[in-house]
Formats: sequence, C-alpha cells, structure tokens
Amino acid sequence: MVFLKKHSFKIAVLALCLAMGAYLLVTYAFKPKEELPILQAAPDFQMNDIEGNPVSLNSTNGKVRLVYFYYANCPDICPPTTYMLSQVQEKLKSQGTLGDKAELISITFDPERDTPDVIKDFAERTSAKIDDGWTFLRGEQDATIELAKKFGVGVIDNKDGTFTHFNYISLVDQNGKIRDWINGSDEDMTPDDIVDEINGLL
Repeated sequence: MVFLKKHSFKIAVLALCLAMGAYLLVTYAFKPKEELPILQAAPDFQMNDIEGNPVSLNSTNGKVRLVYFYYANCPDICPPTTYMLSQVQEKLKSQGTLGDKAELISITFDPERDTPDVIKDFAERTSAKIDDGWTFLRGEQDATIELAKKFGVGVIDNKDGTFTHFNYISLVDQNGKIRDWINGSDEDMTPDDIVDEINGLL
C-alpha cells in the first residue's frame, strides 16, 4: 500500500504509456493496407517476343504484370528504370513468385532499330534476365505508340531517332486491370516498394 502511494504517479504514467503504445500498435501495425483501386482495363495486344513467339495480354492473365514501354537507344531514363526492374526481378525470383504468379513485360516503341540482338544487348547492360519471368516484345511502331497511349503512357516520336515519353510502369493485376502507374523516375520509389505492391495483389 505504501509502495503504491509512493509510486502512484510513476505507475499512472507507465499505464498511460502502455495504453498509448497498445493503441498505436492496433491502429497502425495491424491496420490492413488499402487495396489499390482499379484505374482502367489494360488494352489487349499481341506481339512477338525476341524469339518470334506470339504473346498477348490475355495469354498472361492469371499473373500480376509490370508493363514497361521503352527503347534501347534511350539516352536517359530507360536504362536506369530497366535496371531497377532487374532488381524487382531478382526479388520476385527469391520469393518464388516470378514466372508463375508475377511477370515483367517490356515493349519497345522503336522496333526497327530494336532488333532481337539489340534488345539482348540492352538487357545485358541493364542486368535484365530475358525469359526468366521477363518478356521483351516487338511490334509495329505506330501501333505500339498508340498502345502505349492506351496504357496511359504518352509517347512522341521526335523523328530524329529519339522519343519523348512518360516513364511509367503499369501495374496490371491477374484480371487485366491497371491498378497503378509507377513513376520510374521517382527517386523515392524502390524495388522493395514495387514488390510490395505486387504482393498486395497476389
């Protein structure tokens, strides 16, 4: 009894701290993450991979996909973004979801210059492992630029061998719905952040 009287203030403060800690734990630690909204249906397409095999959006349904439009001669944003995606590829592979549950798709809008050999060289330079859950596709240039725009990725052919384009990665769920546009130039966006978004859809 004497102990309680002597230390009542300390006990009250401790109890308040414990109650506050429990509140914060329940409120934030166990709060489920908000589900990503459905932004729009991803447009279907059919193109060939660098081995000439046909690939369509529908043929990859059932997997979460990252779709990235790029060109191999890009002087700035495409190489570092592709390298970041190569880190995503490694993380998905290490957790056992690459290929069966998640896939990366890169589509060039400069197919005349981006031959299979050029794409292979680009992939090697950016640490991308082709065919290991990552498909590189080629189509007809004008149609690909229109497809990119339907994905929400603006592209302008500068007619000098360069393209001005949004550096967005489209996150597509298992049912072909775009759930996020990830800014590949966002320095605060990490491969772990992207993997977390993918896992949130798995």
